[in-house]
Amino acid sequence: MKKKKIKIFLGAYLNYINAQNLNCLALAKYLDSDKYDIYALKINTIKDIRTSAVLFNCFKPLKITTTVAIIFGIITCQIIYLPKHKIAYPWVIMFANLLGKKVFTTIENNMCEIDKESMLLSFGGEIKLINHFRYTKNIFGITKFIINNATCGVRLNNNPLYLGVDIDSYKFNQKVDLQNIVFIGNLKKRKRVEEFIKISTYFSEINFYVIGTGDNLFFLKEQAGKNVNFLGHLNHYELSDTIRDMDLLFLPSKSEGFPKVILEAGACGIPSMVYSDYGAKEWMTHMQNGFIIANFDDAISNISKLQNDNKLLQITSKGAFDMAKRFDWKIIIKQWHKVMHNLK
Repeated sequence: MKKKKIKIFLGAYLNYINAQNLNCLALAKYLDSDKYDIYALKINTIKDIRTSAVLFNCFKPLKITTTVAIIFGIITCQIIYLPKHKIAYPWVIMFANLLGKKVFTTIENNMCEIDKESMLLSFGGEIKLINHFRYTKNIFGITKFIINNATCGVRLNNNPLYLGVDIDSYKFNQKVDLQNIVFIGNLKKRKRVEEFIKISTYFSEINFYVIGTGDNLFFLKEQAGKNVNFLGHLNHYELSDTIRDMDLLFLPSKSEGFPKVILEAGACGIPSMVYSDYGAKEWMTHMQNGFIIANFDDAISNISKLQNDNKLLQITSKGAFDMAKRFDWKIIIKQWHKVMHNLK
């Protein structure tokens, strides 16, 4: 007799592009279809996406229809993954618990540091943060650094649940000459993109590209020189085509989780230069598969080294690709299978 499949609900909009939605789209693709049936959300005003998952349609007013869809998902499925915390109310999670459903979530960025953008601030304080997660028994940080720094009352599992990259969507091209440096992300204050603009003034012979939109766009354009190009918002497919021509990714932010774009760039053979503040040494080794810096002078120094030593760029380019391969969803999904099998 054929074993009955387990139904999993992914609390994300698979046809809307952002990091959490793309991660859930990858989960829908790579979870074992012989063992699981996948259910998720979609927004009716956005073009449909190709997926084998059953999608609940959400429309305006989005909060109401999303809540109804999540409740229907909870009733239908045995395992409930809710990565988008603001769309799942605590009483909905309590309802899932009452039905005996296995609920889990991931923490994907800074949780408790009040001097940086954090979940503590976005939720409006420690009490509200604790109250939101009090009914969620299974909470996983996506890095060990996030787990170790979760000190504001919400208990996380001791082991990280890493996210992956759909490496087959990108093409590896080993870098040999530093000509193009790129920033990818939201142009808001926390991302510190003004430092990306500033460093461009030190290297007039290098092309700098900004991919993304946000509140600081007008200010950044005013500050930028002729060697800075603003490409605006690119969808997932446009991004994978565009970044192939880049040689180095520079992320000046000092408050992140594990930026998905680092793995996407690595899959194309693009090493990343990032600050040490959010635990990059957990997945990156300095000057082997990327560059971990402590300050602005380090950034200048590393770019100069790459200009003068093509071999260093070749080494870190190949290293970045090897790092991305370690986080290929085809590998990472095995950990997710294990975690879901052992949920309380």
